[in-house]
Amino acid sequence: MIYINKSVIDSKLVKMALSSNIDYKIVDDASEIVDKKSNIYLDDRKDNYIRICPGTKIYRCCSYHNIDIMQGCPFDCSYCILQAYLDHNMIKVSTDIDSIVEHIRSFQGNIRLGSGELSDSLALDNIIPFTKIIVPVVNELDNIQFEFKTKSSNISNLLNLNPKNIIVSFSLNPESIVSKYESKTASVESRINAAVELSKYGYKIGFHFDPVIYVDNYKELYTELIGILTSKISEESIEFISISTFRAPSALLDAIKLRDKYTDLLNSDMIKSPDGKYRYYKSLRVDMLRTVYDSLRLEWKDVFIYFCMEHNTVWESVIGYDPGDRDKFELLFNNSFLA
Repeated sequence: MIYINKSVIDSKLVKMALSSNIDYKIVDDASEIVDKKSNIYLDDRKDNYIRICPGTKIYRCCSYHNIDIMQGCPFDCSYCILQAYLDHNMIKVSTDIDSIVEHIRSFQGNIRLGSGELSDSLALDNIIPFTKIIVPVVNELDNIQFEFKTKSSNISNLLNLNPKNIIVSFSLNPESIVSKYESKTASVESRINAAVELSKYGYKIGFHFDPVIYVDNYKELYTELIGILTSKISEESIEFISISTFRAPSALLDAIKLRDKYTDLLNSDMIKSPDGKYRYYKSLRVDMLRTVYDSLRLEWKDVFIYFCMEHNTVWESVIGYDPGDRDKFELLFNNSFLA
């Protein structure tokens, strides 16, 4: 159900949402709404919408900026960090479009910016069409590369927009892992098919193998998935690929156990890392990352691949070099149009 704060009923975003003939209810505040994932609340929340990815000094992180227009997600992934990060289940949407656009226009120098940190970028785009707002603004600017990150196949609005400065990226896992741990998301096949369709339209595509999740036959599953992927889409359409293994702060581990105390998501031993997150033992992480990396490199020789939030020694173990700190790491993206 869509709930709209009475103070924003005349806002541009609300008018765009209501044009799709959705059912809605006007409310005075969020206290009138049952706090569950199926409820969407539009209000005039003011915020610092754009933040640099926090990262840590000891794990390699690039200078990526997140835009947090929505907080909350209709999907229900077992490992989702939002379980430990947000204090609400409903999806909260800001209608403060002018501030968001002003913030985007204010950047000096080349910036990689994207959505998908506190919500899925496209899952609700047929209802809350942020693509229609963001894409035209970004395409007026020569210094912005914008990424929509998703586990959906909800791409219809994008097929009516200019792909100039836009990357659409899809998080991927083997279907058996998706069906078990990524509830309510699109199937892997439909995500890949959406990527193919967008690439034909002219969009640059990204893929995130993140998190790579341990199961007994992970080598077979990820190798098979990558074989399917590389057979369906050309390397020339790919802007980048990220890889990283499952990691979680203790609060997320508690949330995972609370929702299913018998879950096998946590079957593999984990160790607390210096940043406070629990990760698989290093030897296992290296083996999992190498499995995905080597499988991709068999077919895609030149596509830019990076490891998100992994230690420099892991980089060195898998591919033989350390990308360096944020500034140095950022230079590795020089195969994009921002170079």
